[in-house]
Amino acid sequence: MKSKLITFLKYSVGLLIAGSLLWYVFKDWDLNDLLHRFGQVNYSWVLLSVFLSLISHVIRAYRWNLLLTPLGYKGLSTFRTFLAVMIGYFVNLLAPRAGEITRCGIMKKNDNVNMSVSLGTVVAERIVDLLGLIIIILLGLSLQFDRLSGFMIDFFNDKSEAIHISATTLNLLIAFGVVLVLALLVLWWFRARIKRLPLYFKLRSFAIELMNGFTSVLKLENKIGFWVSTVSIWVFYFAMAYVVVFAIPSTSHLGLLAGLSILIMGGLGMSAPVQGGFGTYHILVGSVLGLYGVVEKDGYFFATLIHSSQTISILFFGGLSFIISLRLKKKKINV
Repeated sequence: MKSKLITFLKYSVGLLIAGSLLWYVFKDWDLNDLLHRFGQVNYSWVLLSVFLSLISHVIRAYRWNLLLTPLGYKGLSTFRTFLAVMIGYFVNLLAPRAGEITRCGIMKKNDNVNMSVSLGTVVAERIVDLLGLIIIILLGLSLQFDRLSGFMIDFFNDKSEAIHISATTLNLLIAFGVVLVLALLVLWWFRARIKRLPLYFKLRSFAIELMNGFTSVLKLENKIGFWVSTVSIWVFYFAMAYVVVFAIPSTSHLGLLAGLSILIMGGLGMSAPVQGGFGTYHILVGSVLGLYGVVEKDGYFFATLIHSSQTISILFFGGLSFIISLRLKKKKINV
């Protein structure tokens, strides 16, 4: 009951943050103006963006198979893994990070892949993605340091002015830290007894399998394929965002450096702990376009166009993947 309450509160906070940010973005919008803007969109570029994003998802599925191969799961189908990836994205729209567990569950159901092992590979995958985002941020700063660094400092300073940590909150954090340290000391003191418990062996086995999955990136049989696919994912992420600038007149003049800034801010927005990047993506991407002469309202509409098209794509293809997955026969994998 307590864990359910914590989960409910966590997701409720995420929804509250997303709702507040979306209200901030659209509070001054007139519905007729918004509909008029959507009517002026050249949807050929939007469809191209969706197509490019699907290619990136296929590459991600292929890369995930490369991580699972050295762990004994050879011959995995990219198509079946793609279904799991899309279902994971679908679930992430409802509950942040729950999609990662869900896609591992789908792989367990369809291809008999050990869940703790696959979770370990997902953690490794996320760390590689984080490093990729950091490299892209550094690339963006090196190419347009004054413009981007000034924007990021001013933006986050402005947003952080409203954040205040009260003395009560600080005391709670300190108390939590003390309790955590005491709990670790108790576990260490009674370690001999704990090691005799059946639950200990289950948790130990889970941790070992999780670590095997996590370290799979060090055991790659196809290193070139893994790193080429990693770079390709980011190339397609850039392309899927940049082509949308040609869909509306107010952004059609933007160059490749603006596209790089969109990729950086979009990556940061989607990394935020809110459902599907709602609100965070809109504010970050919409705001950064002001550096390139795009007025705030046009910037927010551009971000809305990308985010909405990708969300609809994930809802459609994720839902379709779930239906197809239900009809698949479980594949036996010899590990």
